[in-house]
Amino acid sequence: MNFTRSLLASSPESLAEQDRARNLINGSDAESYAMAKFLLACRGEGCWGSREEDNSKIDLIFSFEHPWSKGERSLVLTQVKSGASYGRVSDHGFELKARAKKLAIRTSHSICVVWVDRDSNKLFWAYIHPEVSVRNQQYGVHHEVSPATVFDLARCMSRVNAGTRGAKGLIIRARSSGVTDRRKKVKKAYKSFSTINSPVLGTIYLTRLAWRHMFRSGRREENKASSLNIIPYLNRLLIRSPSDHAITESRRFSSRGFSYQIREHLLKFEGLALSTKDNENEKDLVAYVRLIEEIKYPNNWEEKAMLSQQIERRVVLKSAYYKKKR
Repeated sequence: MNFTRSLLASSPESLAEQDRARNLINGSDAESYAMAKFLLACRGEGCWGSREEDNSKIDLIFSFEHPWSKGERSLVLTQVKSGASYGRVSDHGFELKARAKKLAIRTSHSICVVWVDRDSNKLFWAYIHPEVSVRNQQYGVHHEVSPATVFDLARCMSRVNAGTRGAKGLIIRARSSGVTDRRKKVKKAYKSFSTINSPVLGTIYLTRLAWRHMFRSGRREENKASSLNIIPYLNRLLIRSPSDHAITESRRFSSRGFSYQIREHLLKFEGLALSTKDNENEKDLVAYVRLIEEIKYPNNWEEKAMLSQQIERRVVLKSAYYKKKR
């Protein structure tokens, strides 16, 4: 028998339809696609949940090794959604529709919603807490699923598992000596820390970048004094979970076959107290800590059989200071 001629090559190209009649099969395909790509990105393990039985249940249960708490595994309950009813791609990431969030919070516990854009084959994620408001919400470019996602999930999940939150009970001492006189002593303490382990971001490196930024010539003297007061206490502050945590800036670029994601984090610690030379405590201060996180991974990470060895990450301090609570 001659097998050189194809039975299907001459048939017209079939285009995938997204009408209502194909919702079931498209949804099932999206779940399978999401599971495969999500597990590869996070180097995790997974199993199916209630899949297709009920929109308000769990489609996928997966776990991964915690990136900075060695020996721990994180368990993520996931709902997979696809199509325009649940989300849309935007210029700076994606928008998750209120309908998807409403289904997520019906479970009464935190849920990772993975949305599949059927047109671009891209995956996006959002970690939904039960108390979140039900409305359309915009998410940044770092919410596209990639090898960086595992670090973001660990950060989001730390909100649920947090220990001591904020700076309550921490009293720092305000010195009366001038900025110039104090810099040498404080710099010695700063260098002695080298790294600090944060429950929400892992190892934070204290480098010359932050020192130069905090004590640059154009910065106001009172702001420099604020940084000098708080620096000796960073090892006691950053081991706590912040009262509030936001990514204020996020960008990504590619170079020489690798993708780079750079984020700037703002951590707020409420409840800080300041002790003056007269032994009077000034309360209701807020400590602000800015950090820079950079993650590097291959552009074609889906094709890498040894992906874990090709991922790099580093978090460095940018600045630390405090202000009166508004």
